[in-house]
Amino acid sequence: MIRELLRSLKADARFYAALGAHGRNPTTLRVLVTALTNRGLWFLTFHRIAYTCQASPRRRNLAWWLLRFAQRAGRYLGAVLCKSEILSDCAITGPVYLSSKGLYVFGAQNVGAGSVIHHRVTFGMAATIGKPERPTIGTDVWIGPDCVIAGKLHVGDGATILPGTYLTSSVPPRSVVKGNPARVMLESFDNAVLRSSLEIVTELPAPQNSG
Repeated sequence: MIRELLRSLKADARFYAALGAHGRNPTTLRVLVTALTNRGLWFLTFHRIAYTCQASPRRRNLAWWLLRFAQRAGRYLGAVLCKSEILSDCAITGPVYLSSKGLYVFGAQNVGAGSVIHHRVTFGMAATIGKPERPTIGTDVWIGPDCVIAGKLHVGDGATILPGTYLTSSVPPRSVVKGNPARVMLESFDNAVLRSSLEIVTELPAPQNSG
């Protein structure tokens, strides 16, 4: 339990540090500085602890009780430092980026590895009032600031949700979505460049040449 948690936290720190280094392999010092200073990474760490406690209850294990104590402290710190909240049963299956600017209401069912999620994003508003409708987010998804993703829907792998989007229906893989209400602006878009840095794109990406 503890070893798996530590491996996840190490992978998260390296992922954050690589984004700060524009995709280059980060040095150990950069990883350490990132871990100590990035509030988004702290928020993700608090959630990893909460999820581990819920997914692997071991009430006869001292380590589990220590994690439970850290979970309660983390919930408070997440609200104060990041002004955010996240449901403890949200499965984050690999390294993801959550902006240090925070302001999340995070009720997604799960989020896939490699996704980059910027600030002021709301997932699954219904979940915060006890309703079961919760979105799922695929792998390698890029979500800009000020987005709302509501309802029981799926955001496909590699999708790009541009800032200010209000999304209430599923999104195909590798598509670009924008607007309120949201609509698909572009298909078969590779968002790897977006996900390799912390740049925020507000306009529709130019179509890519196939040859």
